[in-house]
Amino acid sequence: MNEIAKIVLNTGKDQSPRRFHPWIFSGAVKKVPENLKNGDVVEVYSSKEEYLGTGHYQKGSIMVRLFSFEKIVPDVAFWKLKIQKAFYYRQSIGLTNDLNTNVYRLVYGEGDGLPGLVIDYYNGTAVIVSILSQLSIRVKSLM
Repeated sequence: MNEIAKIVLNTGKDQSPRRFHPWIFSGAVKKVPENLKNGDVVEVYSSKEEYLGTGHYQKGSIMVRLFSFEKIVPDVAFWKLKIQKAFYYRQSIGLTNDLNTNVYRLVYGEGDGLPGLVIDYYNGTAVIVSILSQLSIRVKSLM
């Protein structure tokens, strides 16, 4: 796997990710590697080089959407586990076996630790909506 790019925040801009907020705003960023493309996986560090999280880069006001606050390898097993956790939660609250409907939201972005991603289930069909094309491609490869 390729080395993950590193984004460094400005001094004092590390409080949001320390409180597990999944968005890194462009104004908080001190240093961005060259040649990053929308959807690339990046690691975010404080101005003191402390690891804060891993997420997807996107040029714009929300520059990084964090999907992990622990050092991880974002491989197929990681993505499968995230989606399985979302499914098990829906199962635990009775959505997956509801006799009155065959429709539910399987993944609800930030609420499931998958910012920028929504997966709706319609009677056996999963509809994937992602603001990041790379995230959508990763999820589709799991199905």
